[in-house]
Amino acid sequence: METKTKLSSCFSQGFRMTLALLLFFFVLGVGLGYGAWRQNQAQVAELTEMFFKNLGEPVIRGGGRNRLFLTGWVFINNLQSGAVMLFLGGVFPFFPPLVISGHGMIAGMTAGYFEFNKLMAKDRFFLGLLPHGIFELAGILLIAAMGMIWGSRNWLGWLRLRNSPGFFANMKDFVSLFPLVFFLLLAAAIIEIFITPALFSINI
Repeated sequence: METKTKLSSCFSQGFRMTLALLLFFFVLGVGLGYGAWRQNQAQVAELTEMFFKNLGEPVIRGGGRNRLFLTGWVFINNLQSGAVMLFLGGVFPFFPPLVISGHGMIAGMTAGYFEFNKLMAKDRFFLGLLPHGIFELAGILLIAAMGMIWGSRNWLGWLRLRNSPGFFANMKDFVSLFPLVFFLLLAAAIIEIFITPALFSINI
């Protein structure tokens, strides 16, 4: 009962509005990424291929016998990225929206790359990402919202516009959300490695 009360208090109107704003930045990033591909295919193709070579290719292929290792790798990678976004957001509140829009741009550019090379239509690409993307995007948006609000509270205190209990104390309201974020990112990693590659092979 106490846990439910803490969770409900975290999702205040301001927190929900911040989530909605971040979702807008993600969708905007998808549109910009796809638009950038259509405007400058050569440079965006090079950037997308570099991304796949360094990060995306082993994930999409599934890794065969190494799927458990890849699941852990994806989970830890997302967790580390989220932690960096959270703590930098605590100092620079504008940083999480930039990261979220960056995630969207990568998705948009990848959709354009797949479509241009006739590997997969963009609608099928996004449908293939949907199962793990729901969990991953939800987890990342929660982290980004916590970082934005944390940073905003810190700056309001530093500028003496409101009383501030301290840098880390400004984050205490969101501690109860951490287990939820861990679950969302872990579920996303499991689905991404064990289910998403099969969906892509079906859709291609």
